[in-house]
Amino acid sequence: MNLSYIGVTILIFLFSCSAQVFAQEVGTKIDFFGYADNREYKAPHTIDKTFFGTTLSPQLYLKLDQTHQVVGGIHYNQDFGINSENKKKVNPIAYYNYNTERIDFGIGFIPRHEKLKNIPLLVLSDTLHYDRPNIEGMYFNYKSQTFHQAVFIDWLSKQGTANRERFIVGISGHYKFGKAYLANDGALYHNALTSVEDPDVHIQDNAVLVLRLGLDFSENTFLDSLTVDAGAVLGFDRVRTDYSNQSKAFINNIHLGYRNFFVHNTLYLGDAINLPYGDSFYHRDKYNRLDLGWIPFKGKHIDGKFTASFHFRQGGVDNQQAFTLRYRFDQSLWKK
Repeated sequence: MNLSYIGVTILIFLFSCSAQVFAQEVGTKIDFFGYADNREYKAPHTIDKTFFGTTLSPQLYLKLDQTHQVVGGIHYNQDFGINSENKKKVNPIAYYNYNTERIDFGIGFIPRHEKLKNIPLLVLSDTLHYDRPNIEGMYFNYKSQTFHQAVFIDWLSKQGTANRERFIVGISGHYKFGKAYLANDGALYHNALTSVEDPDVHIQDNAVLVLRLGLDFSENTFLDSLTVDAGAVLGFDRVRTDYSNQSKAFINNIHLGYRNFFVHNTLYLGDAINLPYGDSFYHRDKYNRLDLGWIPFKGKHIDGKFTASFHFRQGGVDNQQAFTLRYRFDQSLWKK
């Protein structure tokens, strides 16, 4: 048996044994994520690939009181069609969470979907939900009924003789003023050096900031949701002692939802942007994405969605068909 499996099993066993000694409440969470994402891409900078598999994430939580809890578990991810090239990956879930009416703070291996599911694809690509299910670091969110502002750091690689220190620092906020809203999202990717000096390797920095002003007409139309926003994208790309580039662009989003169907369009005009963990279609100066969606399953614990996406770029149109299903369930097992 793989040592990582043994370590995770021992950790969960010890976690369970100590639960009733220290906790005021013990409970379990189950998160099942199934995905079929077929990408028919021919554009430069993009990868023509199909993501098809599942991730099962069982968790056990210990509430020390109403605001403090510790959560432990695993993400078990498996691509379908098992062969030597498929990944078969276990990632630990282990984090402390402080949660009040205003503050949500966590440190550890924190499930990504719970915290960053609404961040724009320009900032962080959706492939991270398949390949990197955790934020490995810290997350802080200050919230109220009309706004929230989150800051996070995701540590990608620890420095070593062969590995460079790499991390992402990001923000995501939404402020509502009646029908109007202001959204801010951004990320800085920092790719530092190894612990061994190499004159041919230089520090890399890539950053993006997206500022959008929008209107929510959902309460003034027969549609279930109707939002329109527009704003600016500011980018920065630098390899120290080599080059430094800045970019500016315009971005516009329109979203319509009616019953189990939705339409979402994103228009990007301006300078191409280089962000290693952002969606690769923004490596061009003109791009339009049209999403046509159907939500066959929607409830308290389940969310199933089919989306047909059309990527309009100079030289052609690429298409994508994705079905994702997420089932989430939590249950208190024991209380003092």
